[in-house]
Amino acid sequence: MVKNKLKMIILNYQQALDYLHQSIPKGKLRYPGILGLDRQKFLLKCLDNPQNKYPIIHIAGTSGKGSTASYTSLLLKNHGFKVGLTVSPHIFDIRERIQINNKNISQKDFVTLLNKVIPAVNKTIINGFGKPTYFEIMVAMFFLAFYQHHVDYAVIETGMGGLMDGTNVVTAENKIAVIARLGLDHTRILGNSIRKITQQKAGIIHQKNTVISLWQVKNARLVIDQTAFINHSKVLYLQKNKNYKNIKLLNKGLNYDYKFNNLSIKDLFINTIALYQVENSALALSVLKVIADRDHFEIKENTIRQTLSVFKFPGRMSISKISNSTVIFDGAHNPQKMSSFIKSLKYFYPNQKFVFIVAFKQKKEAKKMLQSIVSIASQIILTSFVVNDQDMIAISQTINDLINILNQLNFKNFRVINNPELAIKTSVKESSLVAITGSLYLFSKICSELHS
Repeated sequence: MVKNKLKMIILNYQQALDYLHQSIPKGKLRYPGILGLDRQKFLLKCLDNPQNKYPIIHIAGTSGKGSTASYTSLLLKNHGFKVGLTVSPHIFDIRERIQINNKNISQKDFVTLLNKVIPAVNKTIINGFGKPTYFEIMVAMFFLAFYQHHVDYAVIETGMGGLMDGTNVVTAENKIAVIARLGLDHTRILGNSIRKITQQKAGIIHQKNTVISLWQVKNARLVIDQTAFINHSKVLYLQKNKNYKNIKLLNKGLNYDYKFNNLSIKDLFINTIALYQVENSALALSVLKVIADRDHFEIKENTIRQTLSVFKFPGRMSISKISNSTVIFDGAHNPQKMSSFIKSLKYFYPNQKFVFIVAFKQKKEAKKMLQSIVSIASQIILTSFVVNDQDMIAISQTINDLINILNQLNFKNFRVINNPELAIKTSVKESSLVAITGSLYLFSKICSELHS
């Protein structure tokens, strides 16, 4: 790394990672991207506001936004378009946050991109906005990358929230605002009611946007409708048993009938046993339909069928064979997601019990999640993680806290194995069905350990 006062040149990929890791907030600044947008806006202004130079699909929600983003990107790509995609947190590689046609940019391109952003970072500091965080720098990088790659569309998953999220800097009227399933999560930051949380999530709606949302509870719909009305935006809702229905298991996947506007597809197969992916894939299909109608291109049913029949999303009911055991991982990290995960397990594995390996990020609603888990757990293995190379430092809830909760739930068959890799090796020797859940950070940690 070459330094000269505020001038800096990143020479290789490891130096790029080191530079970003030094920007991870610590202490009171634990929640990047929700502390106000002035710094993010200035940083992007220094780069000539690339985020307003191509059509954007902006996706918020409590559950399903990452899956919806990935489905949307792949559907557009397979219809012949060049598509940018960003998701967070990343699981295997930071470059998952900067994908072109669902492939990470190269390490060389990542270094080149960061070197273009660093002068803007320095200018932001000099002008009194403070040092941009890891998340804010990554936002600048992916918006700039998508512009430089001349994408036809960019699919942007929000970080936390929406209104004050660092991604919420797109002011173009042709933006499509997408709202996935809403529920209670990050309540200390976003608010302790559905209304307050929806005010944050619906904050991605700007002037004359098209809004596509799953059918939400009444209090959420009121907020979405009001926000859209104020911004002269039109809202389109998707409802179960109207737009997606007749859901059934088929060949280790799910079939359903889809209908939205004048697009109707029967017996649509998705390559997952996760019931919640029905609504996420249907939401992505509806985004595709709205864009096709607006931008005048033909939707190809065979392309849709092929895309959904092969795509698998890592960390969302991912199934692996380890030794002679079936190991299912799902990154459920709030009560809503956990309930959906357990529902899918019961649906696909009726009347069967699992050994669960669990760890939750600090200050999550562990008790409610464990209440869902114990209903189908033969044993629970408590483990832990520390992840210090993403947007913020993520530390798992203490083992003692989880033990106290299990005692309150009168669930006695648990043990502690702090090392996640050892927990897996132990569980697959003792059970043919293992479920690992509680956090995508746990999945990331396990993957890095198993492949190190």
